[in-house]
Amino acid sequence: MYLLSVDVFARVLFSCIDFFWSDFISLPAAVRQPPTITKQSMKDHVVDPKETMVIECEAKGNPHPIFSWRRNGKYFNVARDSQASMRRRSGTLDIYARTNPEQYEAEYQCIASNEYGSAYSNKIRLQLYRPPVWPREVLEPVVISAGLPLVLSCDPPPGPLRPETYWMSSSFPTMRAVRQDRRVSMGVNGDLYFSNVLFNDSVADFCCNARFPFKNVIQQKMPVVVKVLPSEYESKCLPLIRSHTVAEAAPTWLSPTGSSSSTLVLLGEELLLECIAAGVPTPHITWTKDGEALVVTPRMKIKNFNKLIQIQKASFEDTGDYTCTATNRISYIEHTITVRVKAAPFWLEKPDNLILAPEESGRLVCRSDGAPRPTVSWFINGEPIETATPMPNRQVSGDMITFRSVTTENNAVYQCNASNEFGYLLANAFVNVLHATPRILWPRNEFVKVVEGSRTFLDCRYFGSPVPELRCCNHWRVGELMTL
Repeated sequence: MYLLSVDVFARVLFSCIDFFWSDFISLPAAVRQPPTITKQSMKDHVVDPKETMVIECEAKGNPHPIFSWRRNGKYFNVARDSQASMRRRSGTLDIYARTNPEQYEAEYQCIASNEYGSAYSNKIRLQLYRPPVWPREVLEPVVISAGLPLVLSCDPPPGPLRPETYWMSSSFPTMRAVRQDRRVSMGVNGDLYFSNVLFNDSVADFCCNARFPFKNVIQQKMPVVVKVLPSEYESKCLPLIRSHTVAEAAPTWLSPTGSSSSTLVLLGEELLLECIAAGVPTPHITWTKDGEALVVTPRMKIKNFNKLIQIQKASFEDTGDYTCTATNRISYIEHTITVRVKAAPFWLEKPDNLILAPEESGRLVCRSDGAPRPTVSWFINGEPIETATPMPNRQVSGDMITFRSVTTENNAVYQCNASNEFGYLLANAFVNVLHATPRILWPRNEFVKVVEGSRTFLDCRYFGSPVPELRCCNHWRVGELMTL
């Protein structure tokens, strides 16, 4: 055992002070405080109506919060609904929809309240999972001349989550994945595109498969038979020569059509740009951006034989005009896709809980950005601040509320809502005006082992209102801190 040197003590002391000041706002559970939402379901919440439908809402506070719910903006009386219940000391909803589950497909919002204020969850849109089923139909064979383009539609059943699609070909008794190349490829919409069909395309049936992520269910569409006939060129010009030669054709667009289109993507979401062309020989696809050669960045992938640009997380720098060119030895065509990048609101600075002693001052800040720029609205305990009782010591200025010389009348939970046409953010922050004597929240006389010469943190959590002044003193004796 060793007595700490002055150098070691300094590292312990200053590390200790840095840690203390970063954590002083922590509020002990025993101190009276407004509610804080601690857990809630996602804004878009998909459930299976055959199982218990759970909408989560947990909160803390002192006194412990009382919970209530709104459904489609109106009070939802859970106690009078025989198929719904709230868990004990919780706002989490359990819905046992034995009959008419469709009535619960709605927008829900949880409210946690005590005598010091009310905190609100996000608006949770509950969607019912419906098993995807393709119609059991017999598809007529597709009869087509060699050399012509062909599109086989997939069109999977609708659902709340986009399925993953893939194509299989079968020639009894085997089934295998459709081999994709420059001539044959699956589009982002799930359809199967043939830039030109060949005779060997008629050796198998084609069927689209879709894997639905919610239940990991795979559904198969009824197969379609493709019959490829000799081309008109071969039938008229080469009736005695079975060379499978087809007439050359200039490129034309299969997807997208026309000479231009536009797409809008949200910041951080996946951007997919696709160009698929028909023609004989099979056209080759190249890309430019804003009139210059496309610079492939680490965020970008060129896939599907140059037909697809994939950017997993779009940024504002991806805005521009992307031109795809389809070329074969006959001719070429161009299509320009104008990309616009917008953004749902995102946080720059969320409002933090404000713990003040009487007569102190403080502020709540709610800073966000987006494209277009979000509109900021303030609420007190869920009600618009404009309709609340005016308080001379409270001033609202855009994304900031300033409090001066506070009293317990200022106790409340404030909600900040930042919205634009692509979404919203909701944050709760309480103002808690109280006078509390300083207290140490960590165990006393704790034995700490340290490595000589290393940086050491002493966890000294504390609380008080007003914020106490902290001082660390060297009262250690031999054996109270040990170096190893």
